[in-house]
Amino acid sequence: RAMLSTLTGMDGVVCWSDIEDIRAIRIALAKREGALLPVITEQDFDHQCLVERHVCIDTTAAGGNVSLLT
Repeated sequence: RAMLSTLTGMDGVVCWSDIEDIRAIRIALAKREGALLPVITEQDFDHQCLVERHVCIDTTAAGGNVSLLT
């Protein structure tokens, strides 16, 4: 659990364990620099693993006419 305070490249931690272990995880994550990370303890967590992306096509150069870009 102590390694969690130095690991990088994660957006959260999933753990199914006893309350003392989860507390140790939260303490280790609190020692990290930067944003606070969530500790997910529920088994049905797929709704928390979604990544939303947006694509925007700038049609300004075509005068707003999308057909001119194709």
